[in-house]
Amino acid sequence: MKAWIKAMALLTLCCPVSVIAQSAQPKWRVDLRERYEFQAFDRTINFRWTLHQGVLFLSPDRLLVYQVNRSRGPAKLSARDASGGSGNFILEIKVLNAQDGAEIKSFQLTTNAEFSKVLATRAGRFIVRTGDVLYLYSADFARLASRSLPLQRQAPEEGWQIGVSPSGDEVQLVHQQILKRSAISPSSRVEKAQADIEILSADNLQTIKTFSLPWFLAAWSAADHALLSSSPTTWAPAATFGLLGFDGQWSALMPDWTSAEHPCAYQAVALEHQLFAAFGCGNLSVFPRTGEKLFSIKTGTKEFVGSVLGGGDYLAIQWERRSVRHDTATNTPIAMAQPLRLDLYGLRSSQPLLSVALHHGNIYYAVSQNGALAVVDGTSLELFSPTH
Repeated sequence: MKAWIKAMALLTLCCPVSVIAQSAQPKWRVDLRERYEFQAFDRTINFRWTLHQGVLFLSPDRLLVYQVNRSRGPAKLSARDASGGSGNFILEIKVLNAQDGAEIKSFQLTTNAEFSKVLATRAGRFIVRTGDVLYLYSADFARLASRSLPLQRQAPEEGWQIGVSPSGDEVQLVHQQILKRSAISPSSRVEKAQADIEILSADNLQTIKTFSLPWFLAAWSAADHALLSSSPTTWAPAATFGLLGFDGQWSALMPDWTSAEHPCAYQAVALEHQLFAAFGCGNLSVFPRTGEKLFSIKTGTKEFVGSVLGGGDYLAIQWERRSVRHDTATNTPIAMAQPLRLDLYGLRSSQPLLSVALHHGNIYYAVSQNGALAVVDGTSLELFSPTH
């Protein structure tokens, strides 16, 4: 690991501002509405279930796209199944050949209106959440294991969240209960909460470790052998991210362009090879927990980083333009973000390998181990390759 990091650091260049690559042409394109009757991925978000859609690589050769929709026919009156759904909502899953977009597998699962998600683990396996239950599937689509996500229904607010570590070894579950919020705080600050955390093996969904915290995790994602979370403590700024170990101890993880003495708000995500990406304050960098950063760019003042995703030795950055409009009825300022493009980088260079122009308000994308970039923009699913 250390030798790999040193080699990467030697090859990495620091660029003062982001460089726009020539717009790439897709290797293939699929119209998801025309082929599968999916709705546009930038559909109006008026119910929770309209958020549940996405795209991910199961392996360099297989791509999965999914979306929750209402059942196309009237659902027969029936008891709720393990998902908590009764047939009104369907999770539609399509698995495609990443080389040409040909369909490999198609299936539907009953879900509820609240929670649905698909996450890749490793070796082609994947996790499907349909409401109140998780399923583990093999690379040949056999159901290997399941795990229920029961609610205690004793707190005003309660829910389960799920993540998979970048290595694909661990499934991380966080069961959060908000017990009390401030009645006078403008942001309804959480005053009392509990988080119960379970670490499962991605091979069989068996429990490896459990621990509980008297905290609320406002933002978190799965890292390898830890959770990457916003500060659950009172001594660190709320915008600070850190690593929450399986012993319940939290330690700040701060890029070199911010500090406890001079904090600024930033976002962070875990990558493979035990690396982390942080962006905000006009900067984006990739770095290990200890040691020198491997990748760094300045983000300028007119374009901002909206999100970052990694895959293997590659990094995709979604750029956006931000503005503020005022609601005419209440004169309330509303922050707006318009996606502009996706840039794909190799971590060994600060020059983008390819750039993809974006056209709609909600973009979904994924990066494979070999640097392929899958993008869902509206009803279009496109695959881009740095070698195409």
